[in-house]
Amino acid sequence: DAALPEETIEIPGLSAPVVVRFDAQGMLHVECATDEDCIAAQGYYHAAHRFLQMDLNRRFPQGRLGERVGAYAQSFDHGNRRTIATIDGERIEAQMLAAADPATRAALEAYTRGVNAWLANLRAGRNGAALAEEYDFAIVYAETIDDCTPEDSLVCTMLLVRSLTDSSDTEIWWGQLTQEMPQAIAADVLNLEQGYHSAVIPPDADGARKAGRAKAGWWMERGIDLMPLLEKARANLPLPLFDDKGDFGSNNWVVAPELTKDGRALLANDPHLGLRNPGYWYLAHLDSKTNGSGTVKVAGMSFPGLPGVVIGRNEHIAWGMTTTYFDASDVYVETLSDDATGVLFNGEVVPFLEKTFSFDYADAPTEEVTFKYVPHHGPVIAMDEEAGTALTLRWTGTEVDTDANFLMSLAKAETVAEAKTALRNLTAIGQNVVVADVNGDIGWFPYNRLPKRPWASEYPPWLPLPGTGEAEWGPWINYDALPQLENPEWGYIATANNDMTGASFDGDPTNDGDQAIQVFLRTGYRHGRIVQRLEATDQHDLASMESIIGDVYSLYAAESLPEILAAVDRDGLDESGNRVLAALEAWQFECPTGLDGISPTESMPVADPTVAAESIGCTAFHVLLGRLFVVIFQDEFAAADVGFTPGHQVMVRLLERPETMVYGAQFWDDVSTADVEEDMTAGVTTAFNLAGAWLTENMGADADTWRWGRIHTVTLSAPLFNDAGVTEYNHGPFANDGAIATVDVARCNATHNHVYSHSSGASVRFTCDLTAPPTCTLQYPGGQRHRRAGEHYNDLLPRWLTNDPFAMPFTAAEVNDAAVSTVSMVPRP
Repeated sequence: DAALPEETIEIPGLSAPVVVRFDAQGMLHVECATDEDCIAAQGYYHAAHRFLQMDLNRRFPQGRLGERVGAYAQSFDHGNRRTIATIDGERIEAQMLAAADPATRAALEAYTRGVNAWLANLRAGRNGAALAEEYDFAIVYAETIDDCTPEDSLVCTMLLVRSLTDSSDTEIWWGQLTQEMPQAIAADVLNLEQGYHSAVIPPDADGARKAGRAKAGWWMERGIDLMPLLEKARANLPLPLFDDKGDFGSNNWVVAPELTKDGRALLANDPHLGLRNPGYWYLAHLDSKTNGSGTVKVAGMSFPGLPGVVIGRNEHIAWGMTTTYFDASDVYVETLSDDATGVLFNGEVVPFLEKTFSFDYADAPTEEVTFKYVPHHGPVIAMDEEAGTALTLRWTGTEVDTDANFLMSLAKAETVAEAKTALRNLTAIGQNVVVADVNGDIGWFPYNRLPKRPWASEYPPWLPLPGTGEAEWGPWINYDALPQLENPEWGYIATANNDMTGASFDGDPTNDGDQAIQVFLRTGYRHGRIVQRLEATDQHDLASMESIIGDVYSLYAAESLPEILAAVDRDGLDESGNRVLAALEAWQFECPTGLDGISPTESMPVADPTVAAESIGCTAFHVLLGRLFVVIFQDEFAAADVGFTPGHQVMVRLLERPETMVYGAQFWDDVSTADVEEDMTAGVTTAFNLAGAWLTENMGADADTWRWGRIHTVTLSAPLFNDAGVTEYNHGPFANDGAIATVDVARCNATHNHVYSHSSGASVRFTCDLTAPPTCTLQYPGGQRHRRAGEHYNDLLPRWLTNDPFAMPFTAAEVNDAAVSTVSMVPRP
């Protein structure tokens, strides 16, 4: 085991010996003399326990995966090298390193020394250093693995950042749908209204609920057919590996002392990402203050490949993050010059920049590829010379620079005000950061560079834009003008990938004068439920934070099911449909697994009748929901020859607010039966019978067998391998609670196709009571060490599945008491 070395660990450049302790959860606790000594030790153990993850994290965004896996990675390497770059194609990590302050540079260099010390041990066969089993897929010699550099650390998060902030793939897809679908249907389906109206900053009024509309693509009004170009772009752009955009979210909230039992601020955060094997985070505690002369004593979630702590706490503050859904990217339709060597912009020809890159492959010759860039927009992602058009991507990530500086500056902050200053280093990661301090202050700072778009009401930025000059980015919006809060009068701040201000409540975020535009928001139910729980008492404590973060009440169902039950024709239900009805009428909207254990097949059903009824009702609802999607929408999209399933936002509006829609109630009529005009009652009744038939055939005629945990499962998937069809490195499946849009989110992958497993969720659950110093707990879906035969391989997953938190040791006494092993690190002579 790498935590129990055969000999003393040596790291070049240490100023003094370092003491490393591991607790029963495998969490790393480093006690050192200086900040850099702590970070060097962190780098060593990141590599010792997660080097495969680090290697992929650096190779993917650099376009170097093919060096490991061969030509299979060609499309990924091309796409990433083209787009994860500066606006003119240069290395993004060089731009970030140039903007790093002295403390950040020192941290990067120390981290690199630690990683490379482990690589030296790997090459020499010392200290138990070994590669993960996944490296067995190819012949990889230790000596062929290149050392880590500061640039590797800076680039390692950029693929994740892109998946969280670059919505260009959705904008291209919506462009296609705008052109393919009848405009009345498009007006309802391509609408940005949040399903449940819940805003971070409550608006003065709910906002006028106008008839939602999709603004017609400007290109259609000009008689331009963009379909061939958009199809090429969709083939070139999507990068499915590590892309969690289809089902990510996150919750965080902070509570002011006036709403708490003990008069202290509280914090909770569960960032939702793909549930991977290994997990995204590595739990780390760095202390250069207790017995050293350094400036940091910080603990929490670190990212393998990156120094410091991303989400966590120090002696004075705690902080958490969720994705903002700010519109940080645009797709431009370029008009080519006559000779296709450039584009027309403001009446002039702007020549392409061309950059040639080399790609090495483990199983093929080196390849040289030339990419084109439009200087004022970015990379060309598709071109149609015959039509005289091209698509380019403009993304705030191409201008990322000072972001890494927040790691060290936030770690040292002692108040919400100091944290706010530290967070001004952020430019492109697209995160809502909430902060609470031991003084009782709370704050929310969604700092990100966003352009002013004065033309947005004419050219909706969630569709492809004209690239000839009329829809260009203006100056960055001043951070002080972004939505944000400090100590609001209502006593809490919560974010859940929802509307910040209520601007989307009418479906059009461009008509309220807001400069910071959000797009493709989540439904709003998670935020709404968090607010319900926070406003239910003024006696919150750490236990209530843990309860809320594990809440599996379906506000989605509570709001929509009454409309569904009111519409069903009970006389039209068959025997199985009646069983579905009975299950739903008994349901109180909770979603437990209903099983006594985490195995979906071997666990016995829970005997408690209340738990059983809730589990059965949750199953019935989600199976019914999928049948409703098929009954309502499948005929229209089949007629339009569109392979598309609308989001839950559309279903919610149809059930609860059909008067705000354009096509609206016509969705209930099956267009394939021209001689029959179906209504909501007919559609709902059919869906009940279809749901009952599936449940009877697949789960049993006795409704007691419809336990949610039998079909609602989670598997930790191995990036790269799972996507290539190699499943042996996955971990699971396991029964799990939660559901679509519950606070403890566990969204089914595809209810319309009877896929009730989920592949994303809380990548950690983190709660803090802002005592002095803060008292915090964790739940983690995995384990610290990615070695199947070793200790701490996914050993924390069972507690995550059952919402069972563990304490995070922090004080010297707590760490000493919790330590189960200790390692010494010394300077290499």
